[in-house]
Amino acid sequence: MQQINSYLKIFYRMKWTGFVGIFFGLVFFIWLIAIAVAPVHKAKEIQNLVNADSVFTEKFDSIFYHPDIVNLIKGKAYKEALLNLSKNDSIQLVINLSDSIINLSIKGVVIHQTNITEFKKDRLLRDLPLIHEIKLFSQPLPVLSYYSTIVKEPIVVRHAPKNPEEAALNAYQPDTLIQNPAFVACTIEHNFNIIFEQEENEGFYDNWKKFGFYLHLGFKKTIKSLENYFGLKKQEYQPVISIKIPVDDLRAIYRALPAKTFIVLKL
Repeated sequence: MQQINSYLKIFYRMKWTGFVGIFFGLVFFIWLIAIAVAPVHKAKEIQNLVNADSVFTEKFDSIFYHPDIVNLIKGKAYKEALLNLSKNDSIQLVINLSDSIINLSIKGVVIHQTNITEFKKDRLLRDLPLIHEIKLFSQPLPVLSYYSTIVKEPIVVRHAPKNPEEAALNAYQPDTLIQNPAFVACTIEHNFNIIFEQEENEGFYDNWKKFGFYLHLGFKKTIKSLENYFGLKKQEYQPVISIKIPVDDLRAIYRALPAKTFIVLKL
């Protein structure tokens, strides 16, 4: 009892600044806990998505988990996604992590290929159950948003000139000298993030651009997290796949992608 009284005396003697500090410390601590449990909520969200498709789950036989069949099932899902992608008339992106290859394709025909130098998968994706992986990646996934340091050449529409003088006035030559360090982040369906980096950073300017790129992504993520927290919404966890490829290939791929891009992803 005497110890409780001593605690109460300390509590009463505290200044208002102490109460404010405790309050904000508690708010910050709860926010960190919410961020820490976000991957669990994401895994549960994916599980609910799979379970909601009763036709798919009923057809998914337990024999598919046999070590001799797993790769065949993954390959079948990959081919199904490519088949669906071939129905699209525009250039699309194929990322095959198992073979470390990225392709640009149109109507099923590969028009550009590059090797992946290095990649890292989020732990949630590494530990993804087979049934979840097949459900998520057996079809092309639309790209929801981009953020990039690469300058895309603008499309300029010109009317046919009526005479040589008008043709001279309308002459246009794109600036091909704008070659910023290449970093691209895209968010695809299910809120998965794919980050492309140039394989080498030479000098201060490249590293500074990389720092600014990730600073922007981190700032945007923090703002969204705070909005969810104070809006009493659950935290969004976005699994990340980081991929390094040669800088020239990265620029060529990004500039070739249309506004409405679909990605086939093989883990």
